[in-house]
Amino acid sequence: MKKLDWYILKQFLGTFFFIIGLLISITIVIDLSEKIDNFLDNSIPLSAIVFEYYVNFVPYISALLAPFFVLVAVIFFTSQLANRSEIIAILNSGTSFYRMLYPYFLGATILGTGLWISNNWLVPQSNKKRLAFEHKYINKYQGSMRYNFHRQVAPSTIIYIENYSPGSAEGYHFAMEKFDKGKLVSKIRSEKIQWLKKEKKWRITGTYIRNFTENGEKLRAIAQLDTSFVFEPDDFSFTGSIKEEMTTAELSDHIDYMTKSGLSDIEFYEVEWHRRTSSAFSIYILTLIGVSVASRKVRGGLGWHLVLGIGLSALYEIIMKFSVTFSTNSTLPPFLGVWFPNFVFGALAIYLVRKAPK
Repeated sequence: MKKLDWYILKQFLGTFFFIIGLLISITIVIDLSEKIDNFLDNSIPLSAIVFEYYVNFVPYISALLAPFFVLVAVIFFTSQLANRSEIIAILNSGTSFYRMLYPYFLGATILGTGLWISNNWLVPQSNKKRLAFEHKYINKYQGSMRYNFHRQVAPSTIIYIENYSPGSAEGYHFAMEKFDKGKLVSKIRSEKIQWLKKEKKWRITGTYIRNFTENGEKLRAIAQLDTSFVFEPDDFSFTGSIKEEMTTAELSDHIDYMTKSGLSDIEFYEVEWHRRTSSAFSIYILTLIGVSVASRKVRGGLGWHLVLGIGLSALYEIIMKFSVTFSTNSTLPPFLGVWFPNFVFGALAIYLVRKAPK
């Protein structure tokens, strides 16, 4: 590598780690100010706050904001190069703009690879400890009441619960219907359903079981029954934290299990699976955008470039929210929902590179 490549690469990585260190420190202070009452009320040891919570909070927030930090870092130091006319000197020396992008791509590869590894293994492991701390000391109530809950728990098997409490794993007005080739073959209705943790069974109370055959309908009433179903409380994944605690290997196994079991809400897990790679790849795109925007010397300099960069980051996040919402609540495939912002901003990056000063 040439001295110029080393110079740009060191500026890139140095600026990135300086900015991420600064903003993470600010984020920790803000988070501490919000949770200080919980820490004091629960008499949590300082060692637990530091080593169980904040040590695991840093990887989570760093991975979440890394693409934004990369864009800000690239704009920050490239704008300085442009203001000092170093970009003009580089281009006038015979180095093409595309050749100048080499150290930027090398830096993006280093950071993108690190983010990919973090998203797939490091952050989920940290999230397990961080969320366990929050559930133990801060969010002690594990879930709120769910009303009119429907779910397909196996192929041709659907359950309905009028109200269900994830915390106690019990619900009221439970029904389960089984179909065969589109025809209803059996139906269970119970006043109450409750999970018996020790026995690992469900207790249903005030139950009526109806079986439909060619010879007619058979009805059986049962006051109380302890039985096993194809579902357990863990299958009722109401919170988004469950998928955040899984490594990618565990997430893949869980998606495969849900697919084979015919469970619903699989889109939420597929979105998370694709997001981990999409987020890492976005670093390349945002690096290109940052270089193209900041390499042009303009009036307003760094301030204007940063405003534009922050605006683009906000637009990227808005598009991501909309596309992911369509994936989880509509028919848009999770892959397209997660990668759509990269396609849009990838096209924008190509356009800006072509318009960049050469």
